[in-house]
Amino acid sequence: MSITLPDADSARLRMRQALHRAPLFADLDTASMAAVEANLSLMVLPGGTPLFRQGEAADAVYVVASGCLGVFRHEEEDGTEEPALIAEITPGNIVGEMSLLSHTQRTRSVAALRDSEVWRLGEDSFETLTTRHPEVLPALMRNIAMRNAMGPSKRRRQPRTFALLPAGPDVPAARFAVLLANALGRIGDEVQMLGPESLSEEPEWFAQCEMSSSFVLYRADPTPTAWTELCLRQADCLIVVRRADDSQPTRLPFEIEATQAGAVFHRRRELVLLHDSHDPQPGSTAPQLAGGVYGQHHHVRLDLPSDFDRLARLITGHAVGIVMAGGGARAFTHIGVVKALRASGVPIDLTGGTSMGAIIAAAVAARWSDEELALRFRRAFVTANPLSDYTFPFVSLFRGKRVTQLLRTAFGDNDIEDLILPFYCVTANLTTSMADIHRNGRLWRWLRGSVSLPGVLPPFNDAGQVHVDGGVIDNLPVREMRRMGRGLTIGVDVDTAGALSAGEGVEDSWSAWEFFRRLVWKRKETLPIPSIVRILLRSALISSTARAAEDRAAADLMIVPPMDRYDLLDWTKFDAAIETGYRSTMEALDKARTLPTGARLFVA
Repeated sequence: MSITLPDADSARLRMRQALHRAPLFADLDTASMAAVEANLSLMVLPGGTPLFRQGEAADAVYVVASGCLGVFRHEEEDGTEEPALIAEITPGNIVGEMSLLSHTQRTRSVAALRDSEVWRLGEDSFETLTTRHPEVLPALMRNIAMRNAMGPSKRRRQPRTFALLPAGPDVPAARFAVLLANALGRIGDEVQMLGPESLSEEPEWFAQCEMSSSFVLYRADPTPTAWTELCLRQADCLIVVRRADDSQPTRLPFEIEATQAGAVFHRRRELVLLHDSHDPQPGSTAPQLAGGVYGQHHHVRLDLPSDFDRLARLITGHAVGIVMAGGGARAFTHIGVVKALRASGVPIDLTGGTSMGAIIAAAVAARWSDEELALRFRRAFVTANPLSDYTFPFVSLFRGKRVTQLLRTAFGDNDIEDLILPFYCVTANLTTSMADIHRNGRLWRWLRGSVSLPGVLPPFNDAGQVHVDGGVIDNLPVREMRRMGRGLTIGVDVDTAGALSAGEGVEDSWSAWEFFRRLVWKRKETLPIPSIVRILLRSALISSTARAAEDRAAADLMIVPPMDRYDLLDWTKFDAAIETGYRSTMEALDKARTLPTGARLFVA
């Protein structure tokens, strides 16, 4: 890796400016400052290079003169796969002083987020400084106390600089960059786009570009040139852009970044698949995902500005995700929720759900219109009841073939990866006793698993593991959406409280003769006890009720349409359920607009 060394005079000027801003040195007189300068040594850190690691001995304090450093918390503390960025150290700030003062090992790792200039003051020089000038310690301690009081940010840091990496010379990189810049401009105030002509600039210049802009786009070359290397070092997020119809294996333009020896962190990697005037072909996406090295992939049509707006929201953390709960026929209320959000101008950028909520969420992720949602679900559930193929109850009451055929007809051979919007669904894995999150694989199969109510439909078996309705464990998987960290989360719960009751005079179970008498002589009256299907459905959902409060609290906006008047299996209340969802959402949006965040988040 090559990096241009800064001019010595300009580097020293930046160092002096940083010293005067740093709390440790700001009050020193001229002679003392000169003595400090004489003991400082310059370190030029290419982006991604570690400054020190957790557990190492503390032997110096560092002053950031240009660029930006990141402080990272390691996975054993929060169970994440990658170290979490918890703080940024910008020019004029110091790092490493806490471990030096306490004579302990480094408690965090620090690495350069950008090409950076850092000046090192060794342990002996630091102790000499604090001994001769004890007046610097109060200011230093106030700085540490303030930093500790603020604590690390609880919200994930969102990218502001992006490296656009074309996967081949035939990618319309220039057109893509302009369209993405326009979309980013609708989110932030100013967007700068930098190309190879900026290669000779010093790190300070790039830092100024970032400080003066909401977002910076680095247009890399399609080959690993010196400019491409610089783009990889400067970017928060690497965006590989390729044509969706390109059958050649994806070259990884970020191989340089990936093979850095001893890297503390790896930047977020996203894949954009460009489509010409059509959506993905079934099964075409999975082969292009390069074995899971991308954090997210995006389907973008060059002729749809709305696709670029969605991409811009997703990569900057301004997206809106919707999570839909299961609940039998009550889940049709989700269609009304979606209709209201669209009518109000609230974008839907990601979807997820459980059971019936997962099926509707998948339809939204497939970009079905309001008319398609109503027409297709009416035809599938009202005109032809999918729960009507009874069988001998060795495994379940229904064979499930009608449900399977319904899902295969609706979604064909599409994989989850082929959906336009990012999507996930949940199943309860009876083999592992865990809730499984599904983001890839044949769509209809995992929807079939997510809706497999125990005792009602046969379980779904995959690779020797048994899956049933996700509502058994997590009926409203909001926290999974929050973990994705792409923006706001809207949760839509289907309250199943009061879904089951018996007549007041009914105490004991009925015999078969009593059922027969009721069906022959009083068949027009509602049975005073719940059917076995309703009992099984309610039993499947009740186990996740205790978790529902935590899931609801995790949502930024919670919509709970009043569905207690509707039976869990009454498909005929289709239109009423949709209307209830629509009204409830409009009311929730009106309330959200009155909140400090609501006015900013839900604007048509």
